[in-house]
Formats: sequence, structure tokens, C-alpha cells
Amino acid sequence: MKKIGLLALPLALLLSSCGGGAEKPAETESQPAVEETATSESSVPGEAKLTIKVTGNTMMDMAFEPMSAKVKAGDKVTLTLANENSAEGMLHNWILVKLGSGQEVATAAIAAGEAKAYVPENENVIAASPLAKPNETVTFEFTAPAAGSYNYICTYPGHFPKMIGKLVVE
Repeated sequence: MKKIGLLALPLALLLSSCGGGAEKPAETESQPAVEETATSESSVPGEAKLTIKVTGNTMMDMAFEPMSAKVKAGDKVTLTLANENSAEGMLHNWILVKLGSGQEVATAAIAAGEAKAYVPENENVIAASPLAKPNETVTFEFTAPAAGSYNYICTYPGHFPKMIGKLVVE
């Protein structure tokens, strides 16, 4: 009887540690659990104004905020990229690319180098900002592409795929 009692405790501990509830889906870098979407701040038809912030002072916590945005096809988009990082060397850009081409563009960006603001000559690049230094804000304009979904990424070396967002063009 004592042998059964000695085996019952480890067995009970093993079974209780196995859980049994439904598994929570894992978060991915490109799809956070809670996602804010920026929409155009402009009330002028045919124009869109977006502000995207870059937060975090380390490679682990740097991110675009918000992680998604919406504009209308053909809009003249004025995008403000606010680099809120204070750490030296945390340069960032905002590159709009065809969906699924981020890795290719980011790899080509390394070869393009700082002289070209890490923006490669690549058919998948739709629009690109200048590099924003820590605590710097840059503004640029582009025409929104055809309706669909696109990614925006930072191509500074080592920042992709941590820094990736989604632009929905309606």
C-alpha cells in the first residue's frame, strides 16, 4: 500500500502540470495580438496624412506604431515618420513594399548601404522615406498604389523582420 501512495503523488503532479486548456496561438512579429490601425488625418479628398512612430531603444523592443494603416488608392499620401528612439545609432526608415517581398528588399538594402539610405533599387519598392536619426522626424510624400495589402518595413541592417507593418489600400 505504501508503494502505491508513493507513486500517486508524482503521477498527480505530472498530470496537473500537463495543462489541458486550449492552446493560445503564438504571436508573430508581423501580427501582434492587439493591432492599432492608423487612418488618414486629412479631410481633403484625394489626400491622406499618416504619422508612424518608431518606438523602443533596443533591438528587442523597437517597433512601428501603429502596426497597420489605411489609405485610398491614388491618394497623395503625406507620411510623417517620427523616430522616438534616443539610443545612438538607432536609425530607421519606412519602406513600402509589395506584400511578401520584405526579406528580398531588406537583403538588397544592405548592399545599397547608408549612402542610399538603405533603399535598394528593387521593383518591389513602392515608396521610401529618408533615414530618421534618433529623435528626428522626417516627412515625405508618395502616391498610394492600387487597392490591396502591402507591407511597410525598416531596412536598416538587422531591423527587418522585427519592424514590419501593413498598409491596406482601399
